[in-house]
Amino acid sequence: RRLVPQALVVAFLAGGTTAFVANDKAVRIDVDGTSRTLHTFAGDVEELLAEEGVATGEHDQVSPAPGTTLASGDEIEIRHGRPVALTIDGQRRQVWTTARTVDAALRQFGVRADGAYLSASRSSAIARHGLSLDVRTERSVTFMADGRERTIRTNAATVREAVDEAGITLHDQDTTSVPADSFPRDGQTITVMRITGTREVREEPIPFATEKSSDSTVFAGTEVVAEQGKEGMRKVTYALRTVNGVKQKPKKIAEEVVREPEKQVVKVG
Repeated sequence: RRLVPQALVVAFLAGGTTAFVANDKAVRIDVDGTSRTLHTFAGDVEELLAEEGVATGEHDQVSPAPGTTLASGDEIEIRHGRPVALTIDGQRRQVWTTARTVDAALRQFGVRADGAYLSASRSSAIARHGLSLDVRTERSVTFMADGRERTIRTNAATVREAVDEAGITLHDQDTTSVPADSFPRDGQTITVMRITGTREVREEPIPFATEKSSDSTVFAGTEVVAEQGKEGMRKVTYALRTVNGVKQKPKKIAEEVVREPEKQVVKVG
């Protein structure tokens, strides 16, 4: 009588052990490049991540997907998203990447980095909290200066820097056709303006005013100048400029009244 129950117990335990062993799975989990093998009873990827305390968000990548059923020998890869404040040629935007280095992130963003200026080296690591990255791509800029045309490849931040790279020296009042602190665009043509300038002071008359009044002693229909008017005088300073050999219109920059005009008085009959 005792043998039958004992046999049933042994069979039950054997079946339970088989089920226990069948549910135990050996899987490899890789979190941001750090991998390890572990045993789990989790039924799917989501349960496994919960067991291991691996939190994921909308910018993270999990492969295979969280709802995927687990089997022994599976490999699960988690790549956490990292925020990047990316500025490309002056245009700023906030992006996310699962890359762990600047070089990998640039490839992920499709940014051409050959010849570009980077505020961080390509080998720099991107931490979970992210980073700010300034990229100035290499551009083709043409300068027209001194009757010559020269085209350079540059990643300069300003036109002034690009002018220096082109080997062009600006003297005194020389300037460029676009602001020197503006960003040089790809394919842009910039003219260097050679400017020479002097100042000239000219004396100019100030016309007098005429005051008329009725006078019964004057014949009707006639006018008599009672007091002769006198012109005044002012000194006017002009800036005279020559741009690339062409004289520009004088520009008045100052004036001083030397003598006030005296009005003319006229009696009208």
